[in-house]
Amino acid sequence: MSRREFFYAPPESFTADTITLAGDEHTHLVRVLHHQIGDRIMVVDGAGIAAESEIFEIGKTVTRLRPIKKSRRLGEPFVHLTLAQAVPKGNRFDWVIEKGTEIGVSAFIPLLCERSEVNPGPGKNERWHRLALAAMKQCCRSICPAINEPVMFGALCRRASTLPAAYAAGQSGRLREFDFVLFAHEGAGDPLPQLVNRAPKPRIGLVMIGPEGGFSDNEIQLAREAGLTFFGLGPRRLRAETAGLVAAMKILSAFGELS
Repeated sequence: MSRREFFYAPPESFTADTITLAGDEHTHLVRVLHHQIGDRIMVVDGAGIAAESEIFEIGKTVTRLRPIKKSRRLGEPFVHLTLAQAVPKGNRFDWVIEKGTEIGVSAFIPLLCERSEVNPGPGKNERWHRLALAAMKQCCRSICPAINEPVMFGALCRRASTLPAAYAAGQSGRLREFDFVLFAHEGAGDPLPQLVNRAPKPRIGLVMIGPEGGFSDNEIQLAREAGLTFFGLGPRRLRAETAGLVAAMKILSAFGELS
C-alpha cells in the first residue's frame, strides 16, 4: 500500500474470508477516494483487529474485501490510560477526545466536580464516540477509546481507594481496577520516574484533571484519603483541556509510548 488508509468496520462485519464496508465508510472509499477492485486498504474493527485487505466487490451500498493479513492491537500502547477530565465549556472536550486519541489515551471519563461548569447532556457520548472513531483511523490505531458515562469525583475516588495496598503487595490477579491513579494538582511533584520502575510494571492507569477553577479543598482532601498520587504538570497554569493532554503526554512518554 502506498498510503496507510484506515477504514472502520464493526466486528460483526468481519468473517473469516470477507470484510464488508457500508454506510459512510463505503461512500468515502468509493465516491471520495475512488478506490477500485484490486486496491488494498487497512480495515480496523475498533476492538483491536486490523486487516490489510483487498477490494474484490464494489456494490451500490457496500464494498467487500478479502483480508490478506490480520494484526492485533496495531498502533496500541502497552499502557492503558484513562483520562478522567472535567468537561470544559463549549466544544473544547471534542478537542480533548480527538487529540487524546491521537496521543494514545485508551478511555475517557467526563468527570463531574464541585466546580464543574458543564454537565454533559444526552447525545454527547454518541458525538464523542464518532470523534474517537475518526481519530482512531487518522492516527492508525485499531482500538477505539471507550467514552464512559459521566462520573462524580467522589465515586471515582472510591473506585481507586484500595489501590496502594493492593499494588504494593505485588499480588497476582486483578485486585483493583487501576494499577496507578494520578491526581493532577498545582505545585505537586513528578511521581513518574518512580512509577515506571515499579515491579510488576503497571499497565492500567487513571489520571484525573479538574475544571477551570481547579479541584475544591474537599476534593483534594478526598484524594488524599483515597491514597491517590499527586501529580504536577509543570510551573505554568494550564487550561483544563490543555492540562489533560499534557498529563497524558507526560505519562505515556514516561512509559516510552511516544518515542
